[in-house]
Amino acid sequence: MAANGAGGTVDPESSGEQPTRGVRFGGPREAPGPPVSDDPRGTGPPVPEDLEVVRMLERWFAFIDVSGFTAFTDTHGARAAIDVLSRFRGAVRTVTARRGVRVLKWLGDGVMLVGTEPGPVVAAAAELAIRFDRDPFEVHAGICGGPVLLFEGDDYVGPSVNRAARLCGSAGSGEVLASGAVVDHLPDWVEVRERRSVTAKGMGDLPAVVVLGVRRDAVEGSTVA
Repeated sequence: MAANGAGGTVDPESSGEQPTRGVRFGGPREAPGPPVSDDPRGTGPPVPEDLEVVRMLERWFAFIDVSGFTAFTDTHGARAAIDVLSRFRGAVRTVTARRGVRVLKWLGDGVMLVGTEPGPVVAAAAELAIRFDRDPFEVHAGICGGPVLLFEGDDYVGPSVNRAARLCGSAGSGEVLASGAVVDHLPDWVEVRERRSVTAKGMGDLPAVVVLGVRRDAVEGSTVA
């Protein structure tokens, strides 16, 4: 009960006033964000339909671009550029389907790949790097992996995505750059040719970067698989 001006008491319910007990002053409390799932394998029990859950997953990414595509287009014309893109995308579809790697999105003269394990992603990027030896163009690639957020079911957010893109941008024509974490997961026909530190725009120095290549005997003996 609260005291009134005449010294009596007023019942908040009978007077129409609302009691202030439990009210938080200083503005409304921000609604908490959706919970992060601790079910990385996706095999946990069902959740309520109205509960939004953000999933944290372990994924590996590769960005692969056609090297010097703008200069190629300026020199050879639009028709030749379209032929290059058709050849590139056809090869990407063929290799990723065989490797079990997903084409996440096309990026004009490039592509973003995603996989659950590093080995197939490395294999796809390394094979594509040598696939165009007899074509009038080359590709370069960057690979990185780690924990990421799965956003709206079809997009990934996390540092490893940005690092893979920056590694691709730092790779020379025909090069495949990857984070050092891939070394223990390389197919037996892929080798480390060099170790270097890369300075990436907006990210600073990226140490322990490896340059990957296909072993010569694998190419000559056609043992790439």
